[in-house]
Amino acid sequence: MPQPKQAPVFDTKPESIDVPFGESADFECHVTGAQPIHITWSKDGREIRTGGNFSITFVANTAHLRVLRVGKGDSGQYTCQASNEAGKDFCSITYVKPITLPAQPAKFKCISLSVLFACLEPPSFVKKPEPLNVLSGANITFTSIIKGSSPLEVKWFRGSVELVPGHRCSITLQDSIAELELFDVDPLQSGDYTCQVSNEAGKISCTTHLFVKGLSRLLFLMLLMLVKMISCIVYLTYVIDLNSTPTKRKEEEEEQPIDILELLKNVDPKEYEKYARMYGITDFRGLLQAFELLKQTQAEESHRLVR
Repeated sequence: MPQPKQAPVFDTKPESIDVPFGESADFECHVTGAQPIHITWSKDGREIRTGGNFSITFVANTAHLRVLRVGKGDSGQYTCQASNEAGKDFCSITYVKPITLPAQPAKFKCISLSVLFACLEPPSFVKKPEPLNVLSGANITFTSIIKGSSPLEVKWFRGSVELVPGHRCSITLQDSIAELELFDVDPLQSGDYTCQVSNEAGKISCTTHLFVKGLSRLLFLMLLMLVKMISCIVYLTYVIDLNSTPTKRKEEEEEQPIDILELLKNVDPKEYEKYARMYGITDFRGLLQAFELLKQTQAEESHRLVR
């Protein structure tokens, strides 16, 4: 009768040990049970794999995880799980405090770990920059009061574009006061401005808003030129219309409507086509038909009067 397969069991107990900031850390545990055994590592409940800051191996029933360089982002709980067809087992948790750097990388015989770093204070804002609403042409200053372990690095952004000190702006950091000064602002500079502060322990940022009212100098000059151009066009149009008005009136007075049928009454029929062309009539056949109809109508009217 076949023997039942043995579920995995960790036979190495975790030990509490100190972790120095910036060094590598090794996690080792030994497991027994029926093969094949599958090993997974997780940090704060999320699985981690080899790559980046982690290296994972499982050789001779020894599960090994190395954190290549312990940093603030590596603090948390690390858990090792072993599983096979018969079942699974988990390791326990060990709490580790930071110490001064040892000569060699620290090595841990543990399964799960929580790491704290008290040696560096990440940056934070004591006072955030307030939004500003100003008139065009003003000089403005955004002010932040910050704290954190030195050295602190401060950057300012307009939208996603980093600002560089120059003739349009000044960036300073003195006695925990970070300032951004903008000179001669115009409406085109309205938008979101972000202050970003960082050190070795972390990074933080906050965003404020600038609204500039009024026309910028460039827009004002463009508008002024446009008004002048429109004024010139109106004036020229008035002068041309004024000079051409008498001629138009004279032409209107000289132009009198011509009744072509009345004209052709006293013209030799052979000259009909000549006179029609003279007055811009191209439908000569239609003209003759109209003329014949007119004569017929006049004849009938004369005959009616006689009776």
